[in-house]
Amino acid sequence: MNDITDLKADADLILSSSKSLKMSAQNGSISEYKVSSSQMLGIRVIKDGAVGISYTEAMDKDSLKFMVHQALQNAQSNEANPNEKILDLNGSLSDVASYPEVEVDINVKTKKALELESEVKARDSRVTAVPYNSYSENEFESLYLTSKGRFTNYNDKTYSITSSALLADQGKKAIYYDYCLAHTFNELQWSKVVETSLFHARNILGAKTLPTGKYHVRFSTDSLKDLIECFSNFYSAKSAMDKVNPWASKIGEQVISPDITLEDQPLYSDAYRTSLFDSEGVKRRALTMIKDGTLKSFLHNSVTANHFKTETTGHASRGASSSLNVSGTHFVVSGSNKRPLPPKYMEVIQMDGLHSGANRVTGNFSVAVKGYLWENGQKIMTFGNITLSGNLIELLKNVEVVGEKMEASTDLSFFSVPLMFNDLSIAGS
Repeated sequence: MNDITDLKADADLILSSSKSLKMSAQNGSISEYKVSSSQMLGIRVIKDGAVGISYTEAMDKDSLKFMVHQALQNAQSNEANPNEKILDLNGSLSDVASYPEVEVDINVKTKKALELESEVKARDSRVTAVPYNSYSENEFESLYLTSKGRFTNYNDKTYSITSSALLADQGKKAIYYDYCLAHTFNELQWSKVVETSLFHARNILGAKTLPTGKYHVRFSTDSLKDLIECFSNFYSAKSAMDKVNPWASKIGEQVISPDITLEDQPLYSDAYRTSLFDSEGVKRRALTMIKDGTLKSFLHNSVTANHFKTETTGHASRGASSSLNVSGTHFVVSGSNKRPLPPKYMEVIQMDGLHSGANRVTGNFSVAVKGYLWENGQKIMTFGNITLSGNLIELLKNVEVVGEKMEASTDLSFFSVPLMFNDLSIAGS
């Protein structure tokens, strides 16, 4: 950093490194066995108000010098951006995960990985393939250092498994997959991913269409997470700054149902992994984005905060090779004014083609869905081959709270009370 300050410039460095192991099986044998590691160092230089970014995977002295030189050159060729600055923070922050675990022999891991395919096939003769199955373990570390004296260290290790079931019977096919994340090998739920994949695939195999019309709809927590995340620009100050956020001018206005509050909670106790600081070294805190239906704040980094003349909310996101962006941590949807469940409603458990069928500026979407039809508290049929269309803004205005217990997505990053969306358009038979 001394060379940078000598040139009357500010800078920050991100050093990220990762190690991973992945195995998957096909036809009773390990079809993929991949061990990989990577390391990357990136620099962001700000000189005379202009920003330059460069990175390298080589850590020798010449490569590092070239990286700095390239970043300075890039800054000289860019226009000044008065909103982007290295934050005047110093001191150290550490967020290093440590979970008690015992060493597991690679032969045990291989045997369990094979079972992600073999157990599915053994439990139902209609299984023709297990197209998605894998065992993975990943270690990640990121160091952040600025010319102002801020230093942060983040470290984590994750285990994950995926299984699926592709069933065929009398000319019909159905597929479903499930996964599990864990901090240690022994916490992985091997039977759960197999059983869940088979359970839903079996039901989808017998799916029927529904008549075209308007329906009350509940989304599974994973499906609701996918829908909310598809329109993440609604909550982003960067999207507002770039004029692709339909709520850009609506701070202080009611934008959704007054029964709903939406928060980003980086330290949420039930989350898979808490997050203590962002990519600019800013300590995170809970942020209420929507309170009782009224838009209170967007997710900000320092650039968007300067643009809108406010303060960063600690939601900066940047990798070693990328420019500064904005991202959330754990969305928590709470509600009030609980209503009873309607006598009849759809439960969506699978959505196909959501992103390709979504307009992130208008909020319109059209997506193929599968799930269950409920009537008087009973699951009466499985539906499929239908299209659900709507507008997220209108959906959130007409949503009702139908339960009190917080439900979590599979990856434990999204939490919501049970919600019912009324009068959604279904194109079926």
